Amino acid sequence: MNISRQTIRMLALGLLLPLGGCDLTVVNAGPVQDDFLTDAGAHPAVVAGIELNLALAMNQLNFFGSEASKEYTQGGRIHPIKLPPIPRQLDHIVTELPNNAWNAAHTGRWVAEDGVNRLRESLEAGFGTSPLAARALLYAGYANRALGENMCEAVVDGGATQDRSIHLQTAETYFTEAMAVATAAGESDLATAAQAGRASVRLFLGDDAGAQSDAVAVPVDFVFELLYAASPTVHNNWINYISSNTPYRAHSVYDTYYEGYYTTSGDPRVAWGTDPDQLTAEFENVPWYFQLKYPDLDSPLRLSSGREMLLVWAEVELRAGGWQNAMTVINGLRAGLVSDHDGTPLADWTAANETEAWTALKRERGIELWLEARRLGDLWRWVDDGTPGEMEDVTDLIRLCFPIAPSEIQTNENISLDHQSPTNPLYTGG
Repeated sequence: MNISRQTIRMLALGLLLPLGGCDLTVVNAGPVQDDFLTDAGAHPAVVAGIELNLALAMNQLNFFGSEASKEYTQGGRIHPIKLPPIPRQLDHIVTELPNNAWNAAHTGRWVAEDGVNRLRESLEAGFGTSPLAARALLYAGYANRALGENMCEAVVDGGATQDRSIHLQTAETYFTEAMAVATAAGESDLATAAQAGRASVRLFLGDDAGAQSDAVAVPVDFVFELLYAASPTVHNNWINYISSNTPYRAHSVYDTYYEGYYTTSGDPRVAWGTDPDQLTAEFENVPWYFQLKYPDLDSPLRLSSGREMLLVWAEVELRAGGWQNAMTVINGLRAGLVSDHDGTPLADWTAANETEAWTALKRERGIELWLEARRLGDLWRWVDDGTPGEMEDVTDLIRLCFPIAPSEIQTNENISLDHQSPTNPLYTGG
């Protein structure tokens, strides 16, 4: 992907003339010189730009990916960010869908990595103790994790196709350096976030010992979030934006696992509501059950948490055959939560064998990470690993990941024009 490095424009205001009258001429100062972005005074803006582009990428992945992974049901369309005409299908033929998600996610990665390189060059020896450098490294890790969890294949800066794991390996490298720099800079929260991020990618990469070691080091109450803003619209949390009836009702929890689960359990983590004055979504045949996880346009999105780390720990235990230990960890995550319906504690999951324990893990992870752009990667991982236990039926999904965007295929000489990203091995066309 070719992205202009000169993205900032400045306008010079006309100067007031002394002794009456004004010269209202506006002089375009032209693009900011690229070297200006390495100036120390620009560093906070560079890091803010990294965070913004990551937020925009997560919006796209969450908007499309949560529908594809059956975390919500299509309730309508928003122009120009329409959901696919065939529900839940991540296919090449819907050019707008893969283009938007692919381009936003790779822009987030490129901006983060370029920002890290700028800081490294300009700070030199000071890079290793810089709070801004620690944050930039951390976001570069999350940007690569998002790609590794959600994309079918990796394509880096116009290169050839590679296994998606290259992004996860890159994320691990960034998280590891972020831990060191954040620790040296005295930024303990950033160091903990980096360790939590590293645990999550090590789980995907099959480094069970490393994943568990990182996970148990993160406090259970730790949370690291990506921030959004109420204005302008492009900076909104899109899951709220498309479900707040102002005027969009583009998704509904109807006909998902979470509809029935919340009805029976009242688990506050997957809360949804109804409006007696607006019973249907934009599609009149879809009841409007709107999510309550993100109540505001500026609701933050969780990138890592100590609660997720318990699930990492539990999955490693399951992989090792310790399903009883895994159930103890999983149910420990439910302890202290009470039903929205009647205030009673949530019931524990029960399991009599390893298969049932895997079902509990898959369900609990879906509940805990609901609408955080994480489910699609989990579904792909469990199918690829052939793990037992029940989860969403994925036999009707063409892909469990985003294909390479048509815009990438059409402009990248290293990719054949008839290239097709891998399909879901369980797909039956149902």
